[in-house]
Amino acid sequence: MQSALDQFRISIGRVRDLIALHNSVKAQATSALDLSDILRASLVLVVSALDYYIHEVVTLGMIEIHCHQRLEPNPPANTSQSAFSRFQVSLSAARQERIMAIDVASWLENEIQQSYGSTFIQQSHTISFLIPVISSSIANKLNNNVSWLENEIRETLSYKSFQQPDKIADAIRLISDKKLWEEVAVKIGRPTKNIKQQLSLIVDRRNKIAHEADNANTTKVNCIAATNLLKFLPS
Repeated sequence: MQSALDQFRISIGRVRDLIALHNSVKAQATSALDLSDILRASLVLVVSALDYYIHEVVTLGMIEIHCHQRLEPNPPANTSQSAFSRFQVSLSAARQERIMAIDVASWLENEIQQSYGSTFIQQSHTISFLIPVISSSIANKLNNNVSWLENEIRETLSYKSFQQPDKIADAIRLISDKKLWEEVAVKIGRPTKNIKQQLSLIVDRRNKIAHEADNANTTKVNCIAATNLLKFLPS
């Protein structure tokens, strides 16, 4: 989780540097020089930073839940499963754990031999002594063999954009049952509706810049608002 937050802060720092560059050059240049594209680039980058951050937080959070390092979110009202439990993976990917389960005897022997030496296998041990050894070996195997799950999560989420408030909230439900925007509102000290509306405006302006060659003169206001708003997102 921390790695995602660190990368987000680096990205936001780049945005602030671009805004500072814009302000510095503008103070020294004539009005004939149009510097607004620097602000447009900043706005595109800040939304991309948010999108990437949500993708990373959700991916890492789901892996932590799978490895029992994080609690699975509670199911929403009138449902029996959480969004995490409903997340779908391909059978070819899930087969990795099935292969391990089918061949558990030979795998355990090899694992214990590597960890404790060949003489350990040849000695007699009580069941009470072996249980924690076997349990530890299986736990380590499951926790270290999650590359297939990470690939599945990233593949599925790669087709989704986490920029608009409702889409972000849907993503966070995969790893948390907290009401995201209410938590953000408490953190920032502003109404939930106001925060979501402002973020929507920022994302809409980003889309106009990226897809419609937008040249509206409100980009600077939205860009500064974006850097002030997004830095409060929880980790």
